[in-house]
Amino acid sequence: MNAKEILIKYWGYSSFQNKQEEIINNVIENKDVLAVLPTAAGKSLCYQIPTLMREGICLVISPLISLMHDQLNYLSSKGIKSVSIINSLNYNRIDEIFNKCKYGGIKFLFLSPERLNNKLVKEHLSKLNINLITVDEAHCISEWGHQFRPSYRTISKIRNIIPNASVLALTATATENVISDIRKNLNFKVNVLIKSSIERKNISFIVYNNKYKENKLLSLVNKIKSPIIIYAGTRREVARISLFLQNKKIPAVYYHAGISLDKRNKIQQEWYKNQKRIIVATNAFGMGINKKDVKLIIHMDMPINIETYFQQAGRAGRSGEKAYSVIMVNELDIKKQKKLLKLKYPEIEELKEFYQNLSNYLHIAINTLPKEKLLLDIIKFSNRYNISVIKSFNNLKYLEAEEYLELSTFTKNSSKIKLAVDTSTLYRFQIANKYYDMFVKTLLRSYPRLFQEYVEINEEEIAKKINKDIGEIKRSLIYLQKLEIIKYQHINKNHILINFIKERKDNNKLFFDEKKLNDRKKYEQVRLDNMINFCFSNDKCRNNILLEYFNEQAKEPCGKCDLCIKSFKDNDNLFINN
Repeated sequence: MNAKEILIKYWGYSSFQNKQEEIINNVIENKDVLAVLPTAAGKSLCYQIPTLMREGICLVISPLISLMHDQLNYLSSKGIKSVSIINSLNYNRIDEIFNKCKYGGIKFLFLSPERLNNKLVKEHLSKLNINLITVDEAHCISEWGHQFRPSYRTISKIRNIIPNASVLALTATATENVISDIRKNLNFKVNVLIKSSIERKNISFIVYNNKYKENKLLSLVNKIKSPIIIYAGTRREVARISLFLQNKKIPAVYYHAGISLDKRNKIQQEWYKNQKRIIVATNAFGMGINKKDVKLIIHMDMPINIETYFQQAGRAGRSGEKAYSVIMVNELDIKKQKKLLKLKYPEIEELKEFYQNLSNYLHIAINTLPKEKLLLDIIKFSNRYNISVIKSFNNLKYLEAEEYLELSTFTKNSSKIKLAVDTSTLYRFQIANKYYDMFVKTLLRSYPRLFQEYVEINEEEIAKKINKDIGEIKRSLIYLQKLEIIKYQHINKNHILINFIKERKDNNKLFFDEKKLNDRKKYEQVRLDNMINFCFSNDKCRNNILLEYFNEQAKEPCGKCDLCIKSFKDNDNLFINN
C-alpha cells in the first residue's frame, strides 16, 4: 500500500496535514530529516506510515516510559505489532523481545536513549533489519534546548551499528541553535529540514499580572468546566495548590517526580478518565500527553523560558476547539527566576570543590573509576557540605552535561542487591548458616543474575515466598550486607544513582571550560529576558511575540490574546463562550 492507503486503512483519515506527506516522502527516500511540527500536529504518523510501507523495523528512541506505553497501546489497537525495552527488564526478557523482533513480525521497537549504552542491546540491534531510526523529542539532544538529556548524545553512535538506516528527528519546539545542534549531533548526511508554523490558532494566550493569584485561579477553574492542567514551580507548591482547590470543593490531584511511579500512573489515569478534572503538576508532567478535551492550561509561576512554556501551553486545545493558556505573574516571579538561574550555574572554583566533595563522599580515590553505579542520598550529602539541595542537583546536572558522570532516575522506589562473593564462598556460607540457606536459595531462584549485576528486588514478594514477615526480610538483607555476602541498596526518593564516566581527577587536572559556562549563563539569561518580555509586554500581540521568538514572521494581531482585546474591562470575558 502507498502512504495514502495506509493512512485511510489504519487511521481513517482521507488526507495528510501539516507537511506530514512531505516528511513521509523524504523518509521513504532514505534521507535524514528533521521535522519541526507544532504540538497536536500528528508527528507520530511521520514514522509510522513509512515503516508500514517497507520491510523492516523502526527503532523509536523516546525519553519517557509513559510515552512508549501510549504509542504501544495505540499501535496495538490498530493491530500493529510493537514492543519496548524499559530499564526494569532483565536479560532473559530482553533476549525474548529481540527474538520477537527477528521472527515475530514486529514493526516498532521503542527504547529509551539510556538503553543504547547497554552492550547486549547494541549487539542485538546490529542483527535486526532496522530501516529507520526515529528520535522523538529531539530537542533533548541539544545543550541549548530546554530539556537537554546527555544520554541523547549516544544516539549518533548507533548509526555506526545500523549504517543503512536513515534518521527522522521530531520536535515541536526548536530555535535555530537547537536545530543546528540536532543535525550536528545526529550526524545528518543530508540536511533536510521540514518546518511547519508553530502557531496554534485556537489557543488564546493570556497573562494576568496580579498579587493574589489564588482568587483569579478560583475564578478561572469555575468558568472552565473541562479538564485543566495547572503548573507550579515546586513540589511543595503543587501540593499546596491542590489542597487549596480541594478545600474549595473543587476536585484536584497533584503530580510530581517525588511520587512513586505506580501512584503517578494512577493519578494520570484518573485525570485521563475525567475522574479528576484538575491536575496540579510540576514540569515532570505532560511530555507526550495527548488528551484532546483540555481547554485550559494555567501557569501559577512564570516559566523559565518560552520553549518550556509553549510546549506546556500546547497541551490545551488538541481537539482543535478554542482553548486558553493563562500565566499568573507579578514582580516576585522575576526575582524568583533570576535567583533560580543563579543557582543553576556555579562558579568554576565552586564546581571544582563540589566535584571533590562528591568524590570524597562516595569514597572514590584519585585516578580511579568506579566499576559500578554509586548511590547518593542528595539530602544527606547537601547537609554534610552545607549546600542547598537545589544547588547540589544543579551541580550534578552540570557535571553530567560535561560528561564527567551520568545520573539515573528510578522508575519506582525499590531496592537492589548484588552478590559480593563467588559461588563457592556463598555455598560455604549456606552450609555454615542453615538459617539463611532457604533465604539465599529463594534469592537465587527469583533473581538469577545476582552474581553479575545489581538487580531490583521486591521484599514483599520474597516474604510471601518463604512465609516470613517483611521486616525480617529487610533485617536479613542488612545482616548479609554486614557480613559482605551481598551489596544491598534501598532506594528512596532522595537517592540518585551516579555512574562515573571518567576517572576521578585531582584539582590541578580538573578542567571546566569557563567560556562555555559563561556562554550558557548568558544564553539562559537571554531566554529568561524573552520570557519576561512576553509576560510584561503591554503593546504587542502575544501570539506574534511567540512567532518571532521561533523565527517566524509576525502576522496580523491574533484578536484573541489579552492584549489584543484589552479594551475589555474584565479579561474574564475571554471565557464568555464557556
